[in-house]
Amino acid sequence: MREKRRKSLTSLIVLLLTALLITGCAQAPSTGKSSTDSGQQTDSPAAKQEDSSSNDVKTTPTDQTSAVKGMPATVTYVVDGDTLDVKFKNGKTERIRMLLIDTPETKHPRLGVQPFGPESSKFTKTQLTGKKVGVELDVSERDKYGRLLAYIWIGKQNFNQLLLEKGLARVAYVYPPNTKYVDQFRATQEKAQKAGVGIWSIENYAQQDGFHTNSKNSTSNGTVSGGSQTNKQNTQVKKPEKPKGSCNIKGNQSGIYHMPGGQYYDRTKAEVMFCSEAEAQKAGYRKSQR
Repeated sequence: MREKRRKSLTSLIVLLLTALLITGCAQAPSTGKSSTDSGQQTDSPAAKQEDSSSNDVKTTPTDQTSAVKGMPATVTYVVDGDTLDVKFKNGKTERIRMLLIDTPETKHPRLGVQPFGPESSKFTKTQLTGKKVGVELDVSERDKYGRLLAYIWIGKQNFNQLLLEKGLARVAYVYPPNTKYVDQFRATQEKAQKAGVGIWSIENYAQQDGFHTNSKNSTSNGTVSGGSQTNKQNTQVKKPEKPKGSCNIKGNQSGIYHMPGGQYYDRTKAEVMFCSEAEAQKAGYRKSQR
């Protein structure tokens, strides 16, 4: 009887130990692999790939080019100091007239080469030809010739304003609503005037209504006295033509011609005289509405 009890107790102990061993083995695979284990998601290949993708987004070319102000374009040709051709990313080429500024002429059929015209043209060509720029439009996009009206940005520099700073342009053609930067442009021009740089080195040359090449600083042979050495030696100034015969149509620097008897004819200071309306229009001038 005692022997049977001992055997039963031994069997019970064996069964209990077996059960404990089986339970321990079943739980062992999950040890250390719980989804809540610290660092598992960060170290997994999927997590690494996700982190890498996140870093790629931060350095995409789109984000880098977004720093360029205006529409990205490449300068393909410079006409003169304030006019140029650009090619946009879509392949379209446009001629641009820089807003709110005017540089002296270099190719005008009647005004000829004006003081600091070659300098402004050379500066724009050197700085912009072949360069990537930003083209910023204002409210009205085009002028009467179909050219885009814009501010040109090279890096963080407004190039229109840079021409004013160098004394190679004056503030001009201020026609609302395209007046976004007019106040800061005028402030820049004032500094250039006080410093007497560029066009401001010639007394009474750059004025509100244009460039006056027949000032007292021009010698009898048309060479400008004062200004840069280049102007003294090389720049020949063509003076505005005076009325003769029936050539009494007045053209001003704003590109408008006035007929005799017009409201503003007598008060208009002619930059050039035309003998017929057809001649004025061919030169790019438009008729005054008054």
